[in-house]
Amino acid sequence: MQNIALISLFNCGQAGKIEKTKECCLEMISVKPVFDKADYRYQLHKNIFGIPGLFLRDLKCCGQRIRKGYCYKDLWDIGDWFLKLMPDMLQEYKENRSGSPGCLGEDYTNAEGILCNDTCHKEWDKILEQIIFLFREADEATCSKKNPLEDESNRIYEEFREKYGLLGEKLQTEEEKASACTTMHFPSELPEYAQTMEQYHMENRKLEAYRDQCKDEAFALFSKWFRALWD
Repeated sequence: MQNIALISLFNCGQAGKIEKTKECCLEMISVKPVFDKADYRYQLHKNIFGIPGLFLRDLKCCGQRIRKGYCYKDLWDIGDWFLKLMPDMLQEYKENRSGSPGCLGEDYTNAEGILCNDTCHKEWDKILEQIIFLFREADEATCSKKNPLEDESNRIYEEFREKYGLLGEKLQTEEEKASACTTMHFPSELPEYAQTMEQYHMENRKLEAYRDQCKDEAFALFSKWFRALWD
């Protein structure tokens, strides 16, 4: 697929990219940074002497990202890495590209007799916006839909932890306590929490189905326009 609309754009005297700055590009990057403060705070709490090793591992990640474009941390969850990276890449591409697929829009001849096609840009914008939206909806962290019982669930788990321990160890039977294996108990096992937690998990299943649908629709569009994603 050729971006012939770029030629038409210049012919019509409407060429020019949207002005971009390094600051704007940096603000759009949401992929987890190599040097994560949370990792260092955890290591400081766990064992301060482990910080030099963590720093060296992070330097290794920097080298891997420079050489390969990804590091071993990104391999921990490739799906999450993709959903964090791709929408931002597409957003930056949309805002800073030079042209659009020439198969979109309609050709016309202007007053100077030059063949033009400037309607393709709005069509391409809409397609890109839809792909970006769907990928963001497929990511739990950026999805616009949230579980309405999230706060109530958090309250229940906090109350459960205070009453019965983090893993519900106070609910263990004598047989479970004597076992070499640790038996965990959860709020859903107790009558006072069971109904709410069932509703909470049902809402989660609905959200997972919605995000999966968005992911499938996003990849369908991504696949359809895959060869057009160049500038």
